[in-house]
Amino acid sequence: MKKLLIGLIVGAVCGAIDGATAWFTPAVRPEILTIVFLSTIKGVIVGIAAGLFAWKVKSVPAGIVFGLAVGCLLAYLVAKNPDPKTGEHYWWQIMVPGTVFGAVIGWATQHYARQARAAVAAAMLIAFIAMPMRAGEPMKAADAFQALKGLAGKWSGSMMTPDGPAGSEEYRVTACGSAVMLVQFPQSEHEMITMFTIDGNDLIATHYCSGQNQPTMKLNPAKSTPNDLVFDFVHLSGAQRDFYIHDAHIKIAGDKLEETWNSNRDVKRMFLARVK
Repeated sequence: MKKLLIGLIVGAVCGAIDGATAWFTPAVRPEILTIVFLSTIKGVIVGIAAGLFAWKVKSVPAGIVFGLAVGCLLAYLVAKNPDPKTGEHYWWQIMVPGTVFGAVIGWATQHYARQARAAVAAAMLIAFIAMPMRAGEPMKAADAFQALKGLAGKWSGSMMTPDGPAGSEEYRVTACGSAVMLVQFPQSEHEMITMFTIDGNDLIATHYCSGQNQPTMKLNPAKSTPNDLVFDFVHLSGAQRDFYIHDAHIKIAGDKLEETWNSNRDVKRMFLARVK
């Protein structure tokens, strides 16, 4: 039963390493712990199957093929399910490492401790190679827009610091779902509006400021995640140009919200909670 034990251990390690590479996909980073856990379970299943096969069939090539096949099958069953939040499939990011890790596990179970240690080292190398495959997947404008739609409702809290002056705002989905309107300090003399709209592959934010200007910003896909939206300055219009909002950062944590509005002079922050 040593081969079964080797398969279980190597499978768990390979699965955990495989799942950890999801960190390099910003869109799924908030679920990294769940992904690592489920990937570890997947690796254990492959390891047990490969260990049982090695117990019955003493052939390194056959063990590699068997592990590869089981790893590929389980990776396919995972990859065919889209991300519940974005609807995105991650075929290559899941299929390729899962299949290769399966082959490594199949090879390791045909031998004992020395080969198991080598298998773990190989898993680390595969994870390193898989990182670029996971990386470089920018946040899509449509996904960021959906995250903003999820903020619809009233929010209240404080400005500058968590215990600073009171502030409030409201997110509204309008124009038949094609725009999100943020109203800050509603019904006050400093009321301001920011309109978020999709323009081709870009998410645009136009801020109608109480400073009598309208800075336009654009989502930075490389820096953003579904719970952390970063908007960079594009251009400025309006009567007053000496003081304006330059960029924005919206952090979403369930019913908590932290917004940072950087001007060309200072920084304004808002710490908010959803009004039930």
